Amino acid sequence: MTEVKLENARLPRNFHKTFIPERQYIHAMLQFASTGKNGDYQYIALKTGIPTGASSGKAPAILDYCRGMGLVTLTNQARSAVKSPRLTPFGRVVLLEDPYLKEEVTQWIAHLNLCGPLTGADVWYHVFFQGTQTLGNSFRRANLEAYLRNVYCAQNGKLIGPLVRMYEDPSSFASCGVLNESSNIIKRISPPVSDEYAWGYGAWIVDGINTFFPSVDQITVTELDRCAGWRTTPGWPIDEFQQVLGLIERKEIIRVDRHMNPWILQRGKKAQDLWARVYDDLL
Repeated sequence: MTEVKLENARLPRNFHKTFIPERQYIHAMLQFASTGKNGDYQYIALKTGIPTGASSGKAPAILDYCRGMGLVTLTNQARSAVKSPRLTPFGRVVLLEDPYLKEEVTQWIAHLNLCGPLTGADVWYHVFFQGTQTLGNSFRRANLEAYLRNVYCAQNGKLIGPLVRMYEDPSSFASCGVLNESSNIIKRISPPVSDEYAWGYGAWIVDGINTFFPSVDQITVTELDRCAGWRTTPGWPIDEFQQVLGLIERKEIIRVDRHMNPWILQRGKKAQDLWARVYDDLL
């Protein structure tokens, strides 16, 4: 199988300017993206009501969060002063079905995208993909800070930023609660193994296949994880990983050949069709 070599465009480590992704402002940005309008940060802040300061305020961070979460894309150059955000298939269904990102499945898929190796956020990528074996599922804040300093060859400075805080703040992503901290110990949890979330997980996985192996019919589970982190990033242990695979297979999202080792995956449905069904089975 041939992997497509792609250049990463991850968000830099300080893109957030210490702001957490508040869901009300993500909603406002998605609404702006749905209008097809363009503008600089001041214009976007004016139209969305996202707080702005003397220069730009929270608007740049919120737009970048939306990009990293796979909710919007920019149709022009990212460095252009005029921004042209447009909804992705995921962003479109979120705006229609869960506009304030209250559902756990919405937050989980946005989180998984934020950890992505190509268009996610660099710190999230290193913590949830590259650094999983180093950090484990429970680690001290000091160890996380030391790990990030090693990644960025930094002698000092606080590199964690809003990484932990966003998953504890109710205005942000506390519903999924990927990380929680108590007595300086940070614990990481994995996405629920639930049939209700299978369409979302399936859309995310097929998107990964399409990105890294667009013209390949069959992909091994190990190759897909190596490129897209589809098992490493969620942190599913082997038994839960197999359960999730079974859930999405039963919906004919993918086909799994278990006679081969490692197992081989094939697409069953198109990613664009899958995104429209993310909320189909929610109770």
